[in-house]
Amino acid sequence: MPSLLMRPAARWLSAPLLALPCLVLPGAAIAQTGAPSSQSIEQVVIQLLKRRPELVREALDELQRRELSARSQQERKTLAASAKGIYDASDATVLGNPAGDVTLVEFIDYHCGYCKKIAPAIETLIQRDSQLRVLVKHLPILGPESIAAAQLALSAGQGAVAQQVHKALLGAEAIDAASLQAIGRQVGLKPVDVVAVNRQLGEVRVLSERLGIQGTPALIVGDVMFRGAVGTEELAAAIATVRRAKSAALAASAARRQARAALHPSLSTESSP
Repeated sequence: MPSLLMRPAARWLSAPLLALPCLVLPGAAIAQTGAPSSQSIEQVVIQLLKRRPELVREALDELQRRELSARSQQERKTLAASAKGIYDASDATVLGNPAGDVTLVEFIDYHCGYCKKIAPAIETLIQRDSQLRVLVKHLPILGPESIAAAQLALSAGQGAVAQQVHKALLGAEAIDAASLQAIGRQVGLKPVDVVAVNRQLGEVRVLSERLGIQGTPALIVGDVMFRGAVGTEELAAAIATVRRAKSAALAASAARRQARAALHPSLSTESSP
C-alpha cells in the first residue's frame, strides 16, 4: 500500500480547494472553477452588513483612530520643527519660574472668554509646580481692542510688572481704550513702542499659522497641543509626562557615559582634575 506522501497531490487536495470559495464567500453563487465576480462579492458584503450592521461603526471608528493618529504624528513633527520659535521668550510674557525644567506655552487673546476661563488653571499649576515656566504668546485675533491689549502686555517687557499687567488684562471687565490706559497708569508703563511690539506680534502670528492654530486658547506641553480650554489635571498630567521623559533621557545619557568610562578607563582618568 503506497504511503500518503506517494499519492498524487490532486487526489487528496481537490476537496478542500473546491470548498474554499464557499468558506470565503458564503451564500454566493460562484463557480468553483472561476474567480468570484464583483457582483457576487457585493452581494456577500451586503448580506454580511445586514447581519452585522455594527461592522460599519467599527470600521468608521477604526478610520477615525487612524486619521487621529496620523494627525498627531504630523503635529508632533511640526512642533519639533518649530521648537525654536515656540520656546523663544522674547515675544512672550513669562510666568512662573523663568528657569523651570518644563515649559507650558499658551497662545491667548485677552478678549477671548475661554482664555479667561482657563487662567485660574494656569495659575494653579504655577502655584503647585515651582519648576514650571509658562510662556504667554499673544495672538490677538478678535479685533483692534485685542491688538491694543496685546501691545500693552508686550510693552511691559518681562518680570513682575509684565505679570501684573497680564493678570490685570485677564481680570478686566472690558478691554477698551479707557481700561488699557488705566492699567498702564496703575503700573507706571511708558508709552507703547508700537513698531517693536507689532514686530513681536507678527512673529507670533507667523508661528501660529505654521502650527495650524486658528483660535485661542491653544496650549503646548512637550509634543502635545491642546486646542481650546483644558482642565488643570489634564495639563498637569502632560507636564508630568514631559518631566518623566526628560528624567529618562538624563538617566540614559548617564548610563552611556558610565559604559564608555568602563570600556575606556583612561579617558575618564585623563579628564579628571
